[in-house]
Amino acid sequence: MYRPEEHSQAISVTVTGMVLDLVLSALKIGGGVLTQSFALITDGIHSLSDAATDLFVLLVARISHQPPDTNHPYGHGRFETLGTIVLGVVFCCTATLLLYSSYQRLLNPSALSTPAAAGMLIAAISIAGKEWIFRYTLRVANRLNSNLLRANAWHSRSDALSSIAVLAGLFGAQQGYLWMDATAAMFVALIIAKIGWELCSDSLKELVDTAVPAARQEQIEQCILEVDGIHSVTWQRSRSSGGKVLLEAEVKVSPAITVSEGLYLSTGVQRRLLATFSDLGNVMIHVSVGPESSTQQCGLGGLPSRASIATDVQTVLATLRITEPVERLLLHYSESGVDIEIAFGKTSLSPALSARLSQELESLPRISKARIVVEA
Repeated sequence: MYRPEEHSQAISVTVTGMVLDLVLSALKIGGGVLTQSFALITDGIHSLSDAATDLFVLLVARISHQPPDTNHPYGHGRFETLGTIVLGVVFCCTATLLLYSSYQRLLNPSALSTPAAAGMLIAAISIAGKEWIFRYTLRVANRLNSNLLRANAWHSRSDALSSIAVLAGLFGAQQGYLWMDATAAMFVALIIAKIGWELCSDSLKELVDTAVPAARQEQIEQCILEVDGIHSVTWQRSRSSGGKVLLEAEVKVSPAITVSEGLYLSTGVQRRLLATFSDLGNVMIHVSVGPESSTQQCGLGGLPSRASIATDVQTVLATLRITEPVERLLLHYSESGVDIEIAFGKTSLSPALSARLSQELESLPRISKARIVVEA
């Protein structure tokens, strides 16, 4: 379901994060060059990748939050899923390049230099800024149930953690352990790689239509059964799209109810589910009748169709010389056969003739019961 206010919140938090990332990136790269800290430069590249992905999130969010249309009746949530995968691939590639550069520096100890202490202050500022934007973005992501925003939030948290590693590396380098600066850079790269892998893994599960966990399926079934008039849940199918769950289920109801009552019950189930589970985006409920064992028998086990029954009814009426028009013909299918209810308007049909008509109808093949109603 498209909600303009959600799109606005997603844009606002992402723009805020992008501005912060650009400021921190300039501060850390510039500070890393001046203080001769490769770990700080690496952390600055991490922040720059944050800013680039923030821009990417803005573009994807603009598409994924569009309302459903003719070509995308389930909405555009899968664009968010694809965007998350691209984000994960970018993280993995960035991590690989940083790991290689850090490893090369460790192989050449003579190229290592003692970073200036000012770099520690820059790392501390980065930790505070990135932790704040992480909490802010994650709060909005959980409110909107957006995997893409959640991924961006954890990217910010990874930047805060990497800055902690940089701070430790700079402190160690100040004590004479120059290798700690390059090691801190490698630690940052590993964090980026881990997040990239998790983003790709989770999104791929969504792309292949993985069902919601069994525990959630049980919760959904229990919620459905709480609706008065629902006998059981035959099956349910679920898949995710852009942080929302698309659900389809079949419920069993009494075979004696009308089509309109079945529609009323299915609508009631749909409303209850949407009100109970905030992550449901689309719910489709199918209505079936009778106990679960009759799924294949009801309507498919050789029972006569409405057209066939209507023809037989007219034949019986003609045989009994009943000329009054039938106002309503109701059919109720069950395992035992078909129950018929025939309603006449004002008629001179006598009780004896009504009983005879009922008896003749019940003698028809697969007709279990016939009820005659004379409406005043």
